[in-house]
Amino acid sequence: MRISVRTATWTIVAIGVLLGLTAAIQGTAGIKSPPGDSDLLAFFLPALAMFAMAWGDQAAAAIGVFWPLGRVMYGLGYAKAPEKRGPGFGLSFLSASILLLGALAGAVMSLA
Repeated sequence: MRISVRTATWTIVAIGVLLGLTAAIQGTAGIKSPPGDSDLLAFFLPALAMFAMAWGDQAAAAIGVFWPLGRVMYGLGYAKAPEKRGPGFGLSFLSASILLLGALAGAVMSLA
């Protein structure tokens, strides 16, 4: 199954906007940005793409939308107090993990 250019474009735009909002909120609060947003894209985007190839764009988007939301929650929690970043981390980690496991399952099923 192919990833449509329109779906990939909107996914990248949505992630960029949400990460930009997190940076803007943190910038106005005068705090240092939490580590890992750009680093974690190297984990999330390939998992999202491979999941979409295995299970379809809509399924990938339905799960993948929670990753940037989790990162925004993480950033807002980090802005309040570093110990309040757990729910955002959990949401983004769960979303990315489901995408990765689904992508691996799709790869194994394609070998059979």
